[in-house]
Amino acid sequence: MKDVWFIRHGESLANAGLPTTDPGTIPLTSKGELQAEALAKTIEKRPELIVVSPYLRTQQTAEPTTVKFPDVPIEVWPFQEYDFLSPAQCIGTTVEDRKPWVRDYWNKSEATYVHGTGAESFIDFKGRVINGIKRLQNRNENFILVFVHGHVIRAICQYIQTSNENIDNQSMRYFRDKMSKLSVENTAIFKCEYDGKKWMVINPNLQSIEKT
Repeated sequence: MKDVWFIRHGESLANAGLPTTDPGTIPLTSKGELQAEALAKTIEKRPELIVVSPYLRTQQTAEPTTVKFPDVPIEVWPFQEYDFLSPAQCIGTTVEDRKPWVRDYWNKSEATYVHGTGAESFIDFKGRVINGIKRLQNRNENFILVFVHGHVIRAICQYIQTSNENIDNQSMRYFRDKMSKLSVENTAIFKCEYDGKKWMVINPNLQSIEKT
């Protein structure tokens, strides 16, 4: 049995409502740093591999854990956040500033739509997440920590729930209407198991989604 824990990063400047520029370089707040330290204290079993996304906030969140287990390999995988808005158009904006653009994007729900330079379509986002899951399946390690982002965790849960690799407008609407109800707090751990044939998420929050 392979155990994979997907862990959301600690509180970032964007999460705190502050203006940001490049999504890949958004750092943790002081609160986020404390969350990362507290997280490391809860991880008692030594992982065999630690995976982070290319984004700074996941790497900063993983740092106390990597210090705790200094001999564990660290790899950077393309599990970066779903940047569906063009970063060039969002420079200096806050979460509140972007809300009308976010609402328009999800109302459209076209899987191939790209908002602008540097943005990612839903089909590309979901495709790389599925590729990452399959890459995890093929690893020899049996206990892996993966430091990622909120929408990445939601996409992973959607894939595991539905076992559906089709990426279209319908799956995008499902993501919008169902997976958005999945609460993914900063430094939340979503524990998954892979038995060589199928994945299972060990998380009670999914039960409420399945009933809606």
